[in-house]
Amino acid sequence: MTPLDHTADTGLIVTAPDLPTLFSRAAWGMFSVITDLAAVQPALTETVELGADDLPGLLVRWLSELNFRHSTTHRLYARFEVRELGASDSVGTGTASPPGAGTRAPRDAPWRLQAEVSGEPIVPGRHTVFTEIKAVTFHGLELAKVDGGWRAQIIFDL
Repeated sequence: MTPLDHTADTGLIVTAPDLPTLFSRAAWGMFSVITDLAAVQPALTETVELGADDLPGLLVRWLSELNFRHSTTHRLYARFEVRELGASDSVGTGTASPPGAGTRAPRDAPWRLQAEVSGEPIVPGRHTVFTEIKAVTFHGLELAKVDGGWRAQIIFDL
């Protein structure tokens, strides 16, 4: 993971040998922008199931969902296990909570992700929140298969 400087925003360049690892590393990178992950214990585990029309959209939706959960539940996440990721016909069926506005339910979407994330509520004095991410953007988004695996560039609106 490489930090990416961008005017009024911040971003990451993430590389991985496969897509599940890329998505996990992107989430880890996003939360490393938010806090010191060494201080976060994996005390609570949650399931995440998402769908999107395309692979770049799924990456943005994944990170946006984690940021939404962080913002609304005041939790920090430090462990990200993407169990299944792929085209709908290659991912097992399942149900999920209602998706956000303008998105398809995972079982109907062309691309789907199933993951478990672990973390804990923010504990003042033990956790330092460096910054809050307002949005995961499509601006400057890159996701490509490269020699040796996958590469993504993601910009966060701070």
